[in-house]
Amino acid sequence: MISLEQQFLEVLNQIETVYGAYKLKTSVIWNISNQRPFPIELWKHPKLELKVTNVPLEAVGDIEITPDAIHILFVHVSLAEWNSISKKIETNFDTHPFISLILVASEDGSEVILEQTKTTTKTVVLENPLHNRELRLIFDRAIQAEFYKKAALDIGASCLENVGFFDGVFQLAHQEYEDSKNENEALRSILKYKEMVKKTNIDITTALEKVNALKNQELIELHERVRASETLDELRERELKEARELQKATEQVLSYSRTEEMNMEKLIKAHDKLLDYSESEIRALLKENKELKARLGIS
Repeated sequence: MISLEQQFLEVLNQIETVYGAYKLKTSVIWNISNQRPFPIELWKHPKLELKVTNVPLEAVGDIEITPDAIHILFVHVSLAEWNSISKKIETNFDTHPFISLILVASEDGSEVILEQTKTTTKTVVLENPLHNRELRLIFDRAIQAEFYKKAALDIGASCLENVGFFDGVFQLAHQEYEDSKNENEALRSILKYKEMVKKTNIDITTALEKVNALKNQELIELHERVRASETLDELRERELKEARELQKATEQVLSYSRTEEMNMEKLIKAHDKLLDYSESEIRALLKENKELKARLGIS
């Protein structure tokens, strides 16, 4: 069975055959942090080259954003570090037309940063702790969505360019019709071009509908994957808790058994010692005990 990714790539390849290759070739992830490494390994995208550029906090204002790539900012900072660069982030990138997404991760300040960025348009604050699998899905879907959007814009621009081309062809054919005696041949050429335009527009509309359907289905699958991952994590935590409780109970049982064993050993020793006394020795001990009580005034 062909996957959704393969179906979409087939659609894009068909569109490229008609309108040529896309201008968009690169996706840049700007890793803004104080010497923290990017937490996940890059993966291979069928249409884009993925790059990670590490940026120290003091160089945030020097980032150059170009229109020929997809740009995502990954800001991994403490709360104090965020406070030192938040104004630059908001001023330079939140409304920038070529910035697709700003992801913020902070071990000690996620709630505060979330409150501060409620009014921003592109900033998403990640919950702690970070899970590499979910983080990769977020990056992958953000890049895919931006690629789909820009591909659709390229298709629209190509359609407009082709409309102008065919308009020129129609004008030329009309002039030839006026100047030439072969009126029927010119008319057939015009009708042929018109049918080509109509067929191409139908193909493009069908392709765009497939793109939208695939995108919606991928979003549904993403929600299901995240929900399944959360359920799996909860089950693992529950199993770990039950294992710890079982271990504790086992240790308590072993401790109690050991105490009983020690007490039983004492009783056996006392019993064995008692059996070692002869009858005369027992009477002597009783008499000695009675005399001792008398001297002490104990009845």
